[in-house]
Amino acid sequence: MEDFLFEMTSWLRTTRLLDFSFALQDGAVSRMLVGNFWVVPTVQVIHLLAIGTAFAAMLMQVLRMNGLSGDGLTMRQVANRFSPWVWWGVAVIALSGVGMIAAEPVRNLVNAVFWVKMALLALALGASFYLQRASLSRSLGHAGRWTAGSGLRFVSIMAIVLWICVMTAGRWIAYAPT
Repeated sequence: MEDFLFEMTSWLRTTRLLDFSFALQDGAVSRMLVGNFWVVPTVQVIHLLAIGTAFAAMLMQVLRMNGLSGDGLTMRQVANRFSPWVWWGVAVIALSGVGMIAAEPVRNLVNAVFWVKMALLALALGASFYLQRASLSRSLGHAGRWTAGSGLRFVSIMAIVLWICVMTAGRWIAYAPT
């Protein structure tokens, strides 16, 4: 894996992404963000809190789908309670992520781990969206005791694993050589 990431980072350095990153870094927005010592850490904290919020809300839904929590609630009740937290969390993740990229474009855009994180995030979002839609449609007409079938359970566990991988890759960005 290390060789793959090294090779990918080396390749990223040969693309126009490097020039774009340097231009972005020299721009007024990046200089303003980095010039105020409190902005980047604040945006990072907001990003981490949003990821934690989205993950926790998704985890609550997965636990209910698998019959491990919320037995007295229907899937619709659980989804109505936690889905907004997932998707508002994702919106804040996106906005704070753009801020973090604008502040340190070279560190992020020319970093193989960043792109691995983006791929994992796309998969996690797809799995989460599918999971919420499928669980709601399949639980209609069932009493509060509905639990997901084996296929949906597998997807639910994969969604949680993907979110954990996204969080891990996010931390790894700081330590990957660029």
